[in-house]
Amino acid sequence: METQAISTKRVAEDVGQQISGDFADYLTNGFKKKFPEETPSVFITRDTIMRAIDGLDNVSGVRFMYGFESADDSRSRIVLMMPCNNTSTHRAIPNSIILPQGYMAHNGTRVSFEKTWQLLYNHTVRFSKYLPELPFNKIMRGTFMGINSLLTILEIEGCAGINFNFGYDDTIVEPSARNKPVFEVANIGGLSFDPPWDFTKPCPDACDFTIVDHIDSIGHTDRTTGSLMELNLNGHFRDEYLLKADGNGPLVEMYYYVNPSINEKAALIEGYNNSHQSQIAAFNKHLADGNYYEAKEVFENTINGMMETYLFQ
Repeated sequence: METQAISTKRVAEDVGQQISGDFADYLTNGFKKKFPEETPSVFITRDTIMRAIDGLDNVSGVRFMYGFESADDSRSRIVLMMPCNNTSTHRAIPNSIILPQGYMAHNGTRVSFEKTWQLLYNHTVRFSKYLPELPFNKIMRGTFMGINSLLTILEIEGCAGINFNFGYDDTIVEPSARNKPVFEVANIGGLSFDPPWDFTKPCPDACDFTIVDHIDSIGHTDRTTGSLMELNLNGHFRDEYLLKADGNGPLVEMYYYVNPSINEKAALIEGYNNSHQSQIAAFNKHLADGNYYEAKEVFENTINGMMETYLFQ
């Protein structure tokens, strides 16, 4: 069938719009055909979505991110709601708001900060088996809907929540962008009664999951220009050490979400402080010397320290 085209380019807050029922069926059937063993949809109550953004006054939208309690159990599907800020205006998807208390899941429970990354990593592991041709950072992980569009859905009379239907469009050239979920307005019985919504932005490829594929220049602050160079995760170090050792996967997953937010905040105060610059220098040296165990320890400590300094104060 001919896929539906988005009518206008929208700011982050307005991402998402109604689609035709035929296109919604095409997307949801595409997912069921591509991934027949997977849960095709979850129901998220209106209250749960509102709790995900409760108390936050700078929200541009929500990332609906995919997770599993167990990578081996299709019935353990979890969708986590990660609010995004309204300050990353230069990004297709604004940066996640990093919450030390963790994030709301579709079933109404709050998942701890530490467990969040394990659940998201479990999803990546599971779908890597379906899509072995894609690199780790290109596996579909979720989608972003703007806050104005999301609230429009939730304010429809009779809305008790949304049926979040997983969708897939195999006509899209970029594999990581084929993730196209369908949002359906649902009543108290879970029955849909309003035209469905899509034209959200996929994560990836619209969000920042970039890596550095060379060994040198992992990250530093350029004091001559004052520009911020990010603490980048080296692709070789990631693939040949971190992801091949048990227990490191959630650390890698966490990096993709927290590092853009760290760098955004650090840039506002003109770069990392001296202690973090020293940590980055130590990390660079360990990588250059091939001391991957030591590099991992410094990398983890640096990320944790930066979150405390720039995000949790």
